[in-house]
Amino acid sequence: MSSKARAFQAIILVLALAMAVRQGLTWTSSNDPAFLAYLALTVVTSLLRLGVPTAAGTISVGFIFILASIAQLNLGQTLIIGVSGTVIHCMRDQKNRVDWLSLAFQTAVVVLGIEAANAAYQRIYGLLPHGGVAAALPLAGTILFLVTAFPLAATTALSERELLRRVWQNRFLWSLPYYLAGAALAGLLTAVVHLPWWQTAVMILPLLFLVYRSYGLQIDSLSRERLHAEELASLQLSMVEALALAVESKDSSALDHLHRMSTYAVGLGRAVGLRDEQLKALRAAAVLHDIGQVAVPDHIIMKPGRLTPEEYERLKVHPDVGADIIERAHFPYAVAPIVRAHHERWDGSGYPRGLKGGAIPLEARILAAVDTLIALSSDRHYRRALPLDKSMAVVCADAGRGLDPDVVAVLEKTYRKLEEHSRATHSGGKRTFGAQAPDLSALAAAPRDNPALVETPAFLATIAAARREEQSLLEFTQILGSSLNLQETLTALARRFRRQIPYDTMVVFLRRDNRLHASFIEGENYALFNGLSMGLNEGLSGVVAFTRKPALNADPAAEPMSNRDLEAFARLRSALAVPLDGPEGVAGVLTFYSERRDVFAPSHLGLLLAIAPKLALTVGNALRFREAETQATYDFLTGLPNAASLSQHLRNELARAARNNARITILVCDLDGFKQVNDRFGHLAGNKLLQAVGQGLKDLCREYDFVARMGGDEFVMVLPGPTEDALRLRRRRLCAMVENAGMDLCQERTVSLSLGVAHFPDDGLTAENLLAVADSRMYEDKSYRRGLRAGITAGLPPAQVHLDQL
Repeated sequence: MSSKARAFQAIILVLALAMAVRQGLTWTSSNDPAFLAYLALTVVTSLLRLGVPTAAGTISVGFIFILASIAQLNLGQTLIIGVSGTVIHCMRDQKNRVDWLSLAFQTAVVVLGIEAANAAYQRIYGLLPHGGVAAALPLAGTILFLVTAFPLAATTALSERELLRRVWQNRFLWSLPYYLAGAALAGLLTAVVHLPWWQTAVMILPLLFLVYRSYGLQIDSLSRERLHAEELASLQLSMVEALALAVESKDSSALDHLHRMSTYAVGLGRAVGLRDEQLKALRAAAVLHDIGQVAVPDHIIMKPGRLTPEEYERLKVHPDVGADIIERAHFPYAVAPIVRAHHERWDGSGYPRGLKGGAIPLEARILAAVDTLIALSSDRHYRRALPLDKSMAVVCADAGRGLDPDVVAVLEKTYRKLEEHSRATHSGGKRTFGAQAPDLSALAAAPRDNPALVETPAFLATIAAARREEQSLLEFTQILGSSLNLQETLTALARRFRRQIPYDTMVVFLRRDNRLHASFIEGENYALFNGLSMGLNEGLSGVVAFTRKPALNADPAAEPMSNRDLEAFARLRSALAVPLDGPEGVAGVLTFYSERRDVFAPSHLGLLLAIAPKLALTVGNALRFREAETQATYDFLTGLPNAASLSQHLRNELARAARNNARITILVCDLDGFKQVNDRFGHLAGNKLLQAVGQGLKDLCREYDFVARMGGDEFVMVLPGPTEDALRLRRRRLCAMVENAGMDLCQERTVSLSLGVAHFPDDGLTAENLLAVADSRMYEDKSYRRGLRAGITAGLPPAQVHLDQL
């Protein structure tokens, strides 16, 4: 109960006590037979629990005798009758555990009500002495209702942080007609009291019996209707709980999670002071609070990292969707408003409505605190659970910002007992969503049976497995679409496969020239499979490619492993292979090998069969990208890097040489007589000559040298740190290679080679400067060689003479 509610009760108690003391000091006795008769009738009706049901309990029919006493007895006698009936009625309602504060408060309310009703009656009766009873008793009944009901409504509103107007209309106002009818009966008692006792008995007893019998039949009818409604609600709840389990079953812990939510929420609700009807609504909301997540994609709910703003906006729809679903179930109590508001925050920063403070329903505030604590103390796919005490510390830190501080204060006092009760009520594999909320003073109460699921059903594991597989497929799809670099993609796939498939070696065979080649190998037997190739329909993987049928736990001995490490191969006991069947046919085979026998399960095969078409498409796209990339950076005719590749490579080499103070030599080569080859022998012969020269240049390169075709019949070589002697030797070999290539193709000496040399850093510091210098010297060399053939050497640059000597 809140501090405001306690303060209000204290004020009522003080006022009532003052009035009772004042009346006790002025006590007088009158009309003792009527006083004793009304007192006896009040006690009997209270003991027999003859009362009108209301949302806060029942109203004893003893108020009829209170109104009759106001008309016939003095105020002191009326107070004794009212207080006696109230005490007996409240103690019967509270049964085993008496709430003395509540009893004192309700008694005080009756004292104030009788004082006010008596004052109103005496005032009207004094003004209308002849017909005053007929006018005064209805007014006294109305005043008695207002003064007794309003403090109860105010206390309820303060305790539950509800609007007073809502509490008054829903729980108290409807009782007013009963008080007016009671005033009429009290008037009848007042009229017949002057008759002889036997005539009074003849008139009153049948009337009382008729009222009692009619009221009993009404109560029986209401009880049957209420029982039927509860049975329907229980059936509805069981059906929706099953749906909630299906929604929550991302893993096998869904039932435990819902059980903890229900136990904590109901226990905390009882500790806060909720009524039974509110506890039922809160229990249902605890089980169904996330049912709206059916409208949120699993890849958002199960995302391991932080959500993007767009994903967070999509997640925020689930309270509204869940509330709309629950509204269609027509529960007999308000569940939907709790579900709709359970993500609202105390400071107004929550969703979906941005409610703040007391505008959030109390049950939703309770559910929010419980949900936060249980979420922190439970394992999630993106983090491990925090210890319960540490989780509670985080919840306390959020009090006053995201969570109701009063609710958090109660939760802090009770969370350990709630956890003990949660564990006790599902020990031995038994779990009950409908378990009785814990009595926080003694956790001995046994849980009620619940028609909902009490043992972990087998279908939960099936649903959880299906959702895990769906999430895995999503993750694999994201990997397959993350890069066009085949090596990067396959490496990421291999790491992800490790989490689900127990393999020792993973091999991706790609189809090329109607053979399968081991193009990617991951695992312990890299050397065993490196360079392995096989024909279609040859070996295990070849047969899988040829037949387009997978193999589960097949014998790896079928693979063609001649001239390899047979001892290592013999350790492999089982294999799982699937064809990579894409739009353009079989692109290859994905094969897993293990040293354990029959280690692969049908679930592994099912996962691979779902992924294989996407992987085949990714392989095809990656190979096409590689081909396009090659065409963009390599010369299609000679297979040498093109001018773009040369420019990039030369910049990198010059930067490295500048850092290391190294020397770089650039050779620009041009074929002399190439045009005559095209003219005399045709362009096809010219292309073959270029291909032969390109291959010859590659063969004469060291592993760290670089050669590229600039265009036409011009080639460039980048040589890191050659000596003068090495350059002379390279010149002679290059010239001989070109002349031999022309001789082999045309059967006569048709072409020769002109060379230009530039050195970094002597001749320039940039690629453009060095290429310009080398190109200029190449033309000088061409002119010099042409002059030699014509017998003219005068006037040639001395540098070119030096070049010829190389």
